[in-house]
Amino acid sequence: MKTALFLFNPRAGKGNIKAGLSKITDTLTRAGFLVTVYPTQAKGDAYEKILQWGLSYDRIVVAGGDGMLHEALNAVMNLERRVDLAYIPSGTANDFAIANNIPKSVDKAVQVAVADNRRTIDIGSFNGEYFSYVAAFGAITDIPYTTDQAAKNNLGYLAYLLNAAKYMNPQILLGAAREMEIKTDDMILTGEYLVCCVSNSKTIGSLKQFVPKDVELDDGLFEGLFIKKPTNIVEFSNALNVLLLGNLHAPGIITVKSSKFEFSLDKSAEWTLDGEDGGSHDTAVIENHHQALTMLMP
Repeated sequence: MKTALFLFNPRAGKGNIKAGLSKITDTLTRAGFLVTVYPTQAKGDAYEKILQWGLSYDRIVVAGGDGMLHEALNAVMNLERRVDLAYIPSGTANDFAIANNIPKSVDKAVQVAVADNRRTIDIGSFNGEYFSYVAAFGAITDIPYTTDQAAKNNLGYLAYLLNAAKYMNPQILLGAAREMEIKTDDMILTGEYLVCCVSNSKTIGSLKQFVPKDVELDDGLFEGLFIKKPTNIVEFSNALNVLLLGNLHAPGIITVKSSKFEFSLDKSAEWTLDGEDGGSHDTAVIENHHQALTMLMP
């Protein structure tokens, strides 16, 4: 009999995944899997359990938000051999699922998880740690992991917007900027930047304005978005225009495609990886690993 390890985050989103547990386990069982169910207990728990148990199973299914998937793909990439990985989105933003057309409905997502439609996708690494769709720092990039979980459970996406309102204060907004050098495949950029975002997605924080319309998820390239620090009221307006409306053609906005980015900052900044706290760094090497991960997809 085939075996499946099913891990879920009971606190993700509004905790709605709990209502779907019976459906998920029943569907996996009917598909011929002997299922082990494990509710994660803390941040990092999914990563540790997959490393410990993953090789004993034919398939790993995880349910939760983008952070849950972040842990799972890092664990799977560090196993001695690849194990099938499936994802049932149940977080607040679910950017990876949106970009890859994974259904939001538990009933439909579990049908993808039990099928055998495999797709090989690009993933990134940030100083050696893998990520599924975004590495970023600067204004508003901290919102996903600094927003209170209880607020997210009660208010959903509105909780993000309320937290982001702090950046309407010019002092807080401009304080996020860093002087830096950025090396890409084809150029070197220097200056003081308010936001740096390297992504492989069609949406970030459920917002489409941070990525160009010609994104390809399996082309071996990341999309880089860099917003220069405003020095006058016009540039400040341009920066807000990008953050709120997504005008990527405004002055002071740089977009570039590259398979690799190298950052050297004048002082450390707080980074986010897949909406989770990525730690404080003053140097970073971000690389695209072309079609390095195979997942069960629609």
